[in-house]
Amino acid sequence: MKSPKKPVPLTLLSGFLGSGKTTLLNRMLSECGDTKLALLVNDVGEINVDASLVKSQLKELDDNATQMVELSNGCICCSIQGDLANAVEELAKTSGADHIVIEASGVAEPTQVLQALFAQDLFGKQVVDIAPINALVTVIDARLFMNEWKRIHDADTGKEILRPGEQQPVFELMVEQIECADVILLNKKDLLSADEGEQVLAIVSGLNSRADTRLVQDSQSDVAALLNCRAFKMEDTIGAPRWMQEMEMDQKKGPSRFSLQESSGASVAMSPENFARIKGEPGSDFASRYGLKTFIYRSRIPFKAAKLSKFLQSQHPGLLRAKGFAWIAERAGQVALISVAGDVNRCDFIGDWWATRFEKGQVRREQFPEEVVQNWEEPFGDRRQEIVFIGINMDEAALRSGLDACQMQAEDFS
Repeated sequence: MKSPKKPVPLTLLSGFLGSGKTTLLNRMLSECGDTKLALLVNDVGEINVDASLVKSQLKELDDNATQMVELSNGCICCSIQGDLANAVEELAKTSGADHIVIEASGVAEPTQVLQALFAQDLFGKQVVDIAPINALVTVIDARLFMNEWKRIHDADTGKEILRPGEQQPVFELMVEQIECADVILLNKKDLLSADEGEQVLAIVSGLNSRADTRLVQDSQSDVAALLNCRAFKMEDTIGAPRWMQEMEMDQKKGPSRFSLQESSGASVAMSPENFARIKGEPGSDFASRYGLKTFIYRSRIPFKAAKLSKFLQSQHPGLLRAKGFAWIAERAGQVALISVAGDVNRCDFIGDWWATRFEKGQVRREQFPEEVVQNWEEPFGDRRQEIVFIGINMDEAALRSGLDACQMQAEDFS
């Protein structure tokens, strides 16, 4: 990978369809001053509507210097990750820009875009070597977010199980985009009452307290400050979700970390201990006013799959987010990643427990990472339940009781 004369910083804009990303991008074009921008606009459709809108803005500004690349017919977070990396590299090397701005498609998850930017080529080089990330900016349609939250909160029906390959629901996608952000613009504040504005701030700050979160109208932002904020720090940004912070802060004995071994042999560590500590209680003023609270459920008894599935599909008033690791009796050798966002839940098996690998003779005790040793408890090893729950006026006692009832009972061991 041939490097430009100097690294060109990169800002990623994420947000669901209609949130105001393109409006923000057009503001950046008209208010960037002497900063020369290079743009990369992604749309999943064959026709890149957002790119057409940006072209109109460039024409209106009589801007012939700004270089723009369109990536259509696929999402940069999955099907065309390679195209993204190549396009960013080309812009960094040939555009002569001072800053690269990527507008991701409305269905893109920032974490997966990061995978493309941090992927190594055959020579061990990464795109971020020549295009370091300045900030991950998420634009949220605050009115849509509140409507979705109210719909979920007021619903009489239970939760939906999302299976692999199914379209991701709007609320879950917005939560993912909020959790992986350095700057969050809660757009369309003019469509909210003052009380709704405070409530959406409380909820979003509860999901990601590290991000600079603001209520705005028409995607208004200080463009110069945004382009120079240098807010992205890999460990801090990826470790910002509230569920990760809660696990870290509550773990008194040592790291709460799951080190897995993929089939490729690459070591993967999923834990808040990969990330720098983030101090302070998120959104404490708003949180106390709106009853935002969290708790961690821990246990060393496996769940029965059918019972857990039924419980997760049930209605739990006030539950906003739950995420963590579970031990399922029917697949006892594997770590289950449980995720609940609004009225959608999923369970993915992400690798073997270290105890399983030890029992199979794949590793020796002296090879255990320190965090595994600290979380080891005979006869279970590192197998356990560790799930963070975040909600507004949720019934912690009822949730704990329901989860206890999902565990294997005495008769299951006979």
